Amino acid sequence: MKRRELLKCLAAGGAAWMGLARGLGAADSAGAKKPALSFGIIADVQYQDIPPQGKRSYRDSLKKLEQCVEEFRGLKPDFIIQLGDLINGGFASFDAVLPICAKLPATLYHVIGNHDLEVEPENKTKVIARLGLDKLGEGKGWYDFARPGWRFIVLNGNDISMAAPGAEERKAAETMLADLKKRKAENASVWNGAVGLRQLEWLRKTLASAAAAREKAVVFCHFPVLPAGNSTLWNGPELIAALDSSKCVAAYICGHVHGGNHVQAGGIHYLTVKGMVENDPTAFALMEILPDSLRETGFGREPSRTLKFSA
Repeated sequence: MKRRELLKCLAAGGAAWMGLARGLGAADSAGAKKPALSFGIIADVQYQDIPPQGKRSYRDSLKKLEQCVEEFRGLKPDFIIQLGDLINGGFASFDAVLPICAKLPATLYHVIGNHDLEVEPENKTKVIARLGLDKLGEGKGWYDFARPGWRFIVLNGNDISMAAPGAEERKAAETMLADLKKRKAENASVWNGAVGLRQLEWLRKTLASAAAAREKAVVFCHFPVLPAGNSTLWNGPELIAALDSSKCVAAYICGHVHGGNHVQAGGIHYLTVKGMVENDPTAFALMEILPDSLRETGFGREPSRTLKFSA
């Protein structure tokens, strides 16, 4: 089945779209290069038991996530990355969505989004543990893991943010946001955040370690850094400089902007995956690592594309 035909079925909301997607994957993979490994990508599920707002149907996210689980069972990725905003708000929302995540057929790695921290004040410090991130890295929401020839690095873009659980981090966020507003920066918005100095230094060391081991790297974060816009990481230029200097980063993959995006700069692919909550019938992806590229197969509104490595 051609991709265009599948998208028509998805747009129509046909009940058979899951089977059609599997058929497409089988047809596309026949005779194609065998990937070294693959991983699933989910962004901005944003579940909450509240009425829809505009195109965001928060309650429907549970059904979409269930369908995504079924699709990944057939695809059998090596791991799955959840790019943040698993919930829209309210700590109790995790109780509905995490049991569905537990059905996924591979190890699930979480990224913290700004909405994940839109919980009751007394529950802010519990979010990292609720997502199991207290057991990874320094327990601060940033960590890395490896597969043969590859390093995967997860950043916490809410390290310095108005939603951060720590008073010191929120104070630093107030100062940073005030400075951005003074400079009339386009991304001077409370829903964005920054990577703190300690995390940035950790990132540089981790990238240096990956380069020394001759590994390629993929970096995950909730917030985009490119292209510039009103929803990018507050200190995006500093992060881009760290990525550029390492010479081993193949891609930076994020969510946050539900419409998605893709640009390439300095030999690095900057991919924003479309948000599940605001795209009907759904949006998620499978990424396959090939010798010369990353091959994305999109489902629902998420497009498919090939991200070629720079020479």
